[in-house]
Amino acid sequence: MDAIVVDIDDTLIDTERRRHAAWCLVLDREISMHEVRLHGSQEILKRYAFSDGRVLKKFWMLTLCIEEGGADLLELDSPIPHASKVLQNWSKNHKLIYLTGRTENMRQLTLDELRSFGFPTKDTDLEMFTLNDWVNFFSSQSSVLETRSEMFSRILNRHNVIRVVDDYPGFFVAYRKHPVPDKVGLLRKTRFSPQDYLNNGATRVIESWAQL
Repeated sequence: MDAIVVDIDDTLIDTERRRHAAWCLVLDREISMHEVRLHGSQEILKRYAFSDGRVLKKFWMLTLCIEEGGADLLELDSPIPHASKVLQNWSKNHKLIYLTGRTENMRQLTLDELRSFGFPTKDTDLEMFTLNDWVNFFSSQSSVLETRSEMFSRILNRHNVIRVVDDYPGFFVAYRKHPVPDKVGLLRKTRFSPQDYLNNGATRVIESWAQL
């Protein structure tokens, strides 16, 4: 059975409100939702915490539910429109593989969240980062892109992947190394342009899951 690889955060599940709440907590100040929608974590860190790596680590420990209170913020997540219906249809004829930067400690939380939003979890795979992957990231021993690329390569060793869907154009640098025919970028208009995805290896860009 051919496989389809799908990212989770901000591809299937909108995490903007959770990330906004996490930033307000770790910065101990209120920032606008617009800032979170417009900028990545490094830019927010630079603007509000003078690029203090300790603040960034605390942000990730909270959003990865490693720090106490992180799991409570999951209630701020919401499903991205049309995504669950599309994946339910795909799951009838394809192996679905969820690929995420969430860590293994979030496995059950993630499966519960996916199910609650109507995403298929039966006979699917959930590929997650290890805590050590993030330790290496914080110590600058490896990048998130490198780990993502290694995980994707391992998936391809086991499955014939015909499609990958992701919202972050930077990850297509890893995907384009492999002969996956359909590399779909889900456009995040506030931060990226369609060309950002295409330049990094996407074969097409969509604005909504309804287009799939």
